Amino acid sequence: MIDASFNISTDQLSLTFIAGKQKNFFIRHQPHITEIIYPPQTSFEQLQPWLFKVVTEALRKQAKLILLPRIQELAALYDFHYSRVNINSARTRWGSCSNKGHINLSLYLMILPLKLSDYVLLHELCHTKEMNHGPRFWNLMNQVTKQQSHLLRNELRHFPSPFR
Repeated sequence: MIDASFNISTDQLSLTFIAGKQKNFFIRHQPHITEIIYPPQTSFEQLQPWLFKVVTEALRKQAKLILLPRIQELAALYDFHYSRVNINSARTRWGSCSNKGHINLSLYLMILPLKLSDYVLLHELCHTKEMNHGPRFWNLMNQVTKQQSHLLRNELRHFPSPFR
């Protein structure tokens, strides 16, 4: 349930609810920080569907501010080329890459620690060179993760996610 105590706190995002004095909700966005200011006497129980949309859109905005520059940085660092990146609200996967180099990233990457988010970005970037999960793909992943791809993959698999 989303209520006054709801928060997301990772090394790449802080999203908090703060009691305000105004009669309306408003949102303050800065890179890596979102504050949702709520009015006094807010009945959170009655607003759950709307609050879910508010939090989702806040994650989307932060993902655009943070993930898009980050994937550009990683692509330049490791000489990957992609055609475009979209941020979506996929709840079944963290990311995907088409054979045309179109990368889709879930806005829920924002709930991950940076190292796991980077792992997903690098995973999708590696698919721009190797579209399968064969040995060449994992060799490439090991190159860009300093031989940590299997450890990071396992950590991501055990991360409490919105998909469960």
